[in-house]
Amino acid sequence: MLYQSPADFCAKYAEAHNRDQTDESGATTVLDRVTIVSETAETARIEAVWYTFGHEPESGYYDVFERTAFVLVKRHDGWRLHSEENLGYE
Repeated sequence: MLYQSPADFCAKYAEAHNRDQTDESGATTVLDRVTIVSETAETARIEAVWYTFGHEPESGYYDVFERTAFVLVKRHDGWRLHSEENLGYE
């Protein structure tokens, strides 16, 4: 997909994921934020942070943040997603 700018990617990603997700165990995941971490004339690094909370009968209540990084590359016709990496939990 083609984006006009890194900010355009952030806006479209947030719009596409602007809903709570609940899995079969009752854990709820919410998109916390999408930010531009770094930007040059040719590349941009974006980070999305997901917040998950729930309850496990054996371990109790929990909440975690999961980070995903995206690298965008500038082409002659706009910005394109080059890679995506799961950065794990905080």
